[in-house]
Amino acid sequence: MSEARKKLTIVYSMVFGLFLLVFTGMACFILVWGTYAERTEEIEILANEIENEQLDLIVQQYKKKNLTTPEVAIEDDYDISGQVFYYILGPEKQVIKVDPPVPVLRAPVYEEIMKWSPGKNTKVATVTLPTDEMATLVLTAHKVYRGESLLATIYVGRDVTAYARSLVRSIVTLSGSAFLFLILAAVIGYFLAGKVTIPMEESIKRKKQFIADASHELRTPLSVLLTSIEAIEMDKDNFLSPFSLQIMSDAKDEFFRLKRLVNDLLTLARADTGDVKLKKEAFSLNLLSEQVIHSLKTTAEQKKIRVRFQMNESIELNADPERIYQLLYILIDNGLKYSLPKSEIVIHLERVKNGKNSYVKIVVEDTGPGIPAKFHEKIFQRFFRIDESRSRAIEGSGLGLSIAQWIVHAHQGEISVHSEPSKGSQFIVLIPSP
Repeated sequence: MSEARKKLTIVYSMVFGLFLLVFTGMACFILVWGTYAERTEEIEILANEIENEQLDLIVQQYKKKNLTTPEVAIEDDYDISGQVFYYILGPEKQVIKVDPPVPVLRAPVYEEIMKWSPGKNTKVATVTLPTDEMATLVLTAHKVYRGESLLATIYVGRDVTAYARSLVRSIVTLSGSAFLFLILAAVIGYFLAGKVTIPMEESIKRKKQFIADASHELRTPLSVLLTSIEAIEMDKDNFLSPFSLQIMSDAKDEFFRLKRLVNDLLTLARADTGDVKLKKEAFSLNLLSEQVIHSLKTTAEQKKIRVRFQMNESIELNADPERIYQLLYILIDNGLKYSLPKSEIVIHLERVKNGKNSYVKIVVEDTGPGIPAKFHEKIFQRFFRIDESRSRAIEGSGLGLSIAQWIVHAHQGEISVHSEPSKGSQFIVLIPSP
């Protein structure tokens, strides 16, 4: 699966997933709230009916506060699907009348009533029964007044354990269905992403092929152009003015710059199409590094920059020597471009271990202007330059670090940068080494 298809699949799945999450959440909320509203409305209506039926008894008990009323007969049958009960308590919490629940519920219900918060009218309580089972109750507190005097409070409840269990099952079923639909959405997203990315991939493929073909075709006219410039310079009978000679020199410099750009584009184009094959062999990384430093000696001397090579041991590496040479050249040359005169570039080589895996670690450290953290990932993008106005004065196409990253990834390695503004940069390469 291409990277674009992966990203589009993730986006489609996230959109469908968000929609399902919102829909499932709303459905569960409506289901729970509808059940709660229906049950509480039911017992509130029942509380009003009990007030009307027991009002005389409540008034009589209020007038004779010392009167005790025996409980009504307790029913022995217990229907967990919905038994209604009530307690009528006076202002001092004295019992006026009780139609109690089944025996197993009496102690939990009485405890809930005794700890009732004065500001609450209704509540849902989950209680633990003596049998260690759980029961769900809906309770309401209905106050009976005469004028401003509180005569009594009627606590009405209903065992809604069956409703609660059914509600939980419904929510679980709804959530499970949403999860299955999410999987289906991911499959659909993958399919749609494939449809969308087909023309994109074809377009990118054509662009890469065009760059590869154009870069390849440009090499021949460039070679002819260089030969022509050199032929003019070597022609003893051709007398050119100093101005013309300067133009020829500038043209030659621009030719080499264009040639490097074409070669870089051709390298990346071939890498994109998979035409570049690594030719791995064992070689001395120390010796190769010294060769790179020697090839950049003139550039370093012109800028008065010292290039120092540090190593603790002789390191043999099994890799493509041509590409590793190119990698080191890019990193060191990059440091030379941005470092100030009379500064220093240091190359470290060492073997490191990460668990069971062994790596060769290459560190190229410069004392340049540094790179802000927000650009650490972007600098490996093609043609990316941190400061275009500043970069125009520095030779380069913005392709070097892209090629360096490709070389490292082609060797199953990792490349990263540690840098802060005004503190220089460290490019760190880890290449697997058995």
